[in-house]
Amino acid sequence: MDILTNPEFVIVGGGISGLLLALRLSRDPKKRERGIHLIEKQPQLGGRFFFSSTFKFTGKNSEEISQEINENAFKNLYLSGPGFESMEAGTLEALYRHVESHLTEDEKNQIEEILIQDNSLDFNKINKCYIVKKEFVSEVDLFSGSSEIFTKKDSELFKSLVFDFYNSNHLNEDNNSQAKDFTIFEKSTFWNECGKGTKETFAPILTSLVGPQWEKATFQYVCKALYDFFSNHKNTIPPSFFRKKGLEFAIEKILRHRGVIIRTLCEVVRVHYNKVTKFQLLLSDEIQPLNKILKCSKLILAIPLVKCLGLLPKENFSPSQSRFVSKVRPVSLVISEISDFLSVKSEQWPEQSGSGDRLVFPVERAQGFVTHDGRILFSTKLEYEESLQAPSVREAISRLRRAAARVLKSEFAEEFKKGARIPQNKLLERIVLLPVAFTIPCDMSPQIEVKETKMGIEGLYCCGDSFPGFASEPWKMVVSSVHDVAMQLNS
Repeated sequence: MDILTNPEFVIVGGGISGLLLALRLSRDPKKRERGIHLIEKQPQLGGRFFFSSTFKFTGKNSEEISQEINENAFKNLYLSGPGFESMEAGTLEALYRHVESHLTEDEKNQIEEILIQDNSLDFNKINKCYIVKKEFVSEVDLFSGSSEIFTKKDSELFKSLVFDFYNSNHLNEDNNSQAKDFTIFEKSTFWNECGKGTKETFAPILTSLVGPQWEKATFQYVCKALYDFFSNHKNTIPPSFFRKKGLEFAIEKILRHRGVIIRTLCEVVRVHYNKVTKFQLLLSDEIQPLNKILKCSKLILAIPLVKCLGLLPKENFSPSQSRFVSKVRPVSLVISEISDFLSVKSEQWPEQSGSGDRLVFPVERAQGFVTHDGRILFSTKLEYEESLQAPSVREAISRLRRAAARVLKSEFAEEFKKGARIPQNKLLERIVLLPVAFTIPCDMSPQIEVKETKMGIEGLYCCGDSFPGFASEPWKMVVSSVHDVAMQLNS
């Protein structure tokens, strides 16, 4: 019971960084004996792109909940969120290598067995991208200038912005032959040489693809975001990460077998600290409501730094972290998800299009993504908000519904334009707000850095992709910060 109630290690956050750290720590038998807990407020592990399921779990334990979600995943029931499959193929391949590096041969075989249960998915489909305005415009037509979106001249300029600038920087990055360019986009030579009409044409597309503050981001960051969008969506993601495959369940099973205590539907409300008893966590737990207190001597926060503000007094942060959280506002994502999209898609929907394809809605400043189990998700980035009732969020939801109306059958489209709620037996729609849905640091200026992983008090650590200073890519930040924490815990 001591190990259960007073573990040495508690990891808060069951996203990819929390999972990687739990796998790494639990490889050590001595650490397992001293107790490792993983706490996640969603009903399942996986992170910010796995939304809560639509059904209740009252009276069930974590194992029963995981089993139920897993079984429903294979039946295409109650899935929610794009999961890992919305991420870039290269990123997922790299992350999977790191997952495998923390597994024994037997555990690798266990994951293989879980992941080969379903062979119904098409792994060879080449993903497409469409700009949706009055018509569906393919990226080929977009870049050739033969569409309603761009003139010939604008298409050449936009193609240059997408493929020329970041690509050349990227090629020289490894050789250190070119210093990183921190020029602000709106002050860049490229943007200043664009005419007023071109700027007005580009602006909504840049907002859709980069985010609400693209003018203030670095020129290199904007170019990278565009290059990644138009290049990486074509790559086939590793089958392990498809939403139906359930990689997160396979990892959870291995962690439980190793003796890691996993508490899902459990949220840390407050953290108290003193030098004698170390950390005392106040919990809100739907599965074990009476177990409100958890004590530990090593606390690792695998959640965004801005989320830590509600848990810990700011004086517990290191000076650079305190400076970072004061100066930088993260990004929120508003998502509208429609189930069984393929049965209600517009009559104008392009042939040979479907799962894995991406849509851009410049008028609504939004994106769309079709999942491999037939759902469609519309999303738009906002400056940081935490409430669905916030005016900017309500306005964003209205834009997403107008975007949805462009790709749905006419009988639903008119109702969506009016903002009417469609009866759930006709169309299942779900609205989700993800605060800190996208990593921040790639467009950060070099003046604001958080180089140390360890926080301002002994035994408190953090890891994840929202802590700049570790690496140039979000997935590298995850891996570097996890490695950094693990090394400090071993010292």
